[in-house]
Amino acid sequence: MALLRVTVMAMAAVVYFSSVGIRRHVGPLALSVLAVAVVYSLWIPLAKPYMHLSDRAATRFGAGSLVADVALITLWCHATGGASSEFWALYPIAVISVALKYDLVEVVATAVGIAVLYVAVMMVDGGLPITGILLRPSVIVLTGLAVGLLARQRRTGVEEREALKRMADRSSAALQRQQLVVERLQQMDDAKTEFVAIASHEFRTPLAAIMGVLNTLRSHGDDIDPAIREELLDGAAIQASRLARLVDDLLTVSRIENGGFFLNIQEVDVADLVRDALKASRTEEVTTVELNGVPRVSCDADHIVRVLANLLENAKKQSPQGSAIELAVHDDVASARFVVRDHGAGVPPHERRRIFERFRQLGRGSGKSGAGLGLYIARTLIEAHGGTIGVDAARSGGAEFFFTIPAVVRIEADSQPLPTEASSAVVN
Repeated sequence: MALLRVTVMAMAAVVYFSSVGIRRHVGPLALSVLAVAVVYSLWIPLAKPYMHLSDRAATRFGAGSLVADVALITLWCHATGGASSEFWALYPIAVISVALKYDLVEVVATAVGIAVLYVAVMMVDGGLPITGILLRPSVIVLTGLAVGLLARQRRTGVEEREALKRMADRSSAALQRQQLVVERLQQMDDAKTEFVAIASHEFRTPLAAIMGVLNTLRSHGDDIDPAIREELLDGAAIQASRLARLVDDLLTVSRIENGGFFLNIQEVDVADLVRDALKASRTEEVTTVELNGVPRVSCDADHIVRVLANLLENAKKQSPQGSAIELAVHDDVASARFVVRDHGAGVPPHERRRIFERFRQLGRGSGKSGAGLGLYIARTLIEAHGGTIGVDAARSGGAEFFFTIPAVVRIEADSQPLPTEASSAVVN
């Protein structure tokens, strides 16, 4: 718009000065109008007063610029011959400039207004011949109608393109969401398939061991040395405990997802939780314990012991034979922070969130046993206490699993249900 204004002004000045001495003489009014037009035309692109205006203010500025343009054209026509001035042709150019920004109605209304203004001013200025009255305003109005229709077509095309772009963006976003859902479902399906294979192996291994002991005792029970018989029975008992734990994990997951699990919150000594967890995980001999100023916590003791024992068992399985496990409890503002460190291979950063999902197994592919439910159950139990659980890299190498539970848990009754999977979140 500013460039068009400067170009038109320059062309008008060239036409005017080229005809001086032939058709007209230089007049002071024409020079004054031309000077004002030059200043006005250069001020707008250089000062850019339209920048940083709101939509409403920008509309008012555009209307003001149009009024200024029409006023300058009218003064220029008056200064260069009035009704006989050929510079009336600048009015259709002003109408065209309106069409660059506005729609059909605005363009036609502007053309009609300019035509009426031109006729009125020229009649006062000395009168127009009948041909001028019929021709020039008609050209201005027809120009407005023609460029207004083009403006309407252009705006319609722009709106259609924008609508198509919005539709394409929505379709693309919906497709991306569907792809994410499909990928997530595929991952869940793959994880479930792998889980079924792992669970089948975990069931089959202890059952095979128990069946082997029973068959041995049935076939050779009387001939087996009592010490060997006792060793076989101990092994069968261990495998039965392993089998019972797997079944318990599956039932626990089922109760969690069905909303049928509850917490029994009581004040418990931290030392008792640690002692019971060490005993349950059979890691007393390889674990160093550090208790730092957290004597008691409010929690469901059985569930916290289960979580802590699971972390200790994982640490033992992931650590080299005979290496130490570190267990520490710290005061963390209004919470107690339990930390279990091992000296194994650690957990890759991209796996630190996923291992707390169901159907994920810690150390998969390393030959370690496990159905991959322990950390999912641990995460759900900790979040039910209002705490967080996660894993980092230990400073001395290996993994550092941690969880926090509030030092005081406020409850309205003696028990509260665990949240379902939809309301839980993994904390990294």
